[in-house]
Amino acid sequence: MDILKQVSELKEFLGTVYCFLEDNEDKLEGVDEFEEIKTKTWDWQQELAKFLPDIN
Repeated sequence: MDILKQVSELKEFLGTVYCFLEDNEDKLEGVDEFEEIKTKTWDWQQELAKFLPDIN
């Protein structure tokens, strides 16, 4: 499998995880690591985006 395709799929997956966290924020606020998990998920998604070509 093409490495760019794998990176793209991982970025997409992390986007799905981030959306899940946002959608369930009220249920997960009591979890000590919630904000850190949410922030790290966003950071990793942004880092992966740096490896993907811009499509305009």
